[in-house]
Amino acid sequence: MTDPIPMLSAAMPPSAPVTPEGTIDDCWRRIGVTGNRTCPLLATHIHCRNCPVYARAAVALLDTLVADPDADTGEYGVDSAAANPADQLAGESCVIFRVGDEWLALPTGVLGEVTAPVPVHSLPHRRHAALIGVAAVRGALLTCISLPLLFGDSASSTAPGVQPESQRAARFLILGQGRNAIALPVSEVTGVERVAPDALLPLPATLARASARYTRALFEFNGHSIGLLDAGLLRQALTRSLS
Repeated sequence: MTDPIPMLSAAMPPSAPVTPEGTIDDCWRRIGVTGNRTCPLLATHIHCRNCPVYARAAVALLDTLVADPDADTGEYGVDSAAANPADQLAGESCVIFRVGDEWLALPTGVLGEVTAPVPVHSLPHRRHAALIGVAAVRGALLTCISLPLLFGDSASSTAPGVQPESQRAARFLILGQGRNAIALPVSEVTGVERVAPDALLPLPATLARASARYTRALFEFNGHSIGLLDAGLLRQALTRSLS
């Protein structure tokens, strides 16, 4: 199943969730509930995600991302098709997905992988409304960003009786790679399609989508109007949400 949120090793000072090498100590995999269960703090907290140092570890992760936003995140702002003229003529490879009622796409070159959703654990005193928490994906602690909240559309998240977006997610898009990757919960992923250059349409002046300011073109797919997100603008918005 999923890995719990990490706690700090009992041998580490509570104020130092980052190792001397600059990485988050993954003691939950060594001595926690998914390790050999020898951590003495388990007797008190039962599960690693209940450990009070979880918040400090999460904050340390965010501080690391803000201090080095470009490290190991993949080519967020690079169009993967543009690097090869032959590929550019054949079209741009994109992952098509849905968030709420909006159909969107991102170049495949900026995505590390698509995974099943895992529990998202909220952060106290979060720095931005779009930063909905952290999640352990394949043993790595990743920040989770809500695209609707990033775009400024909070209607679906504030409606009475509606589940939090992270609980409704059918998939996680993992943006970038390595320790600075970011998880984006989405409602549905259709798959990968190659979009020909002449299929891309300019944005109409009357476009009322919440994502319009981050969209560089539209195209039609299976009866839906898909907004192709600008990876560079999205990266800037994600960086702001973590600062």
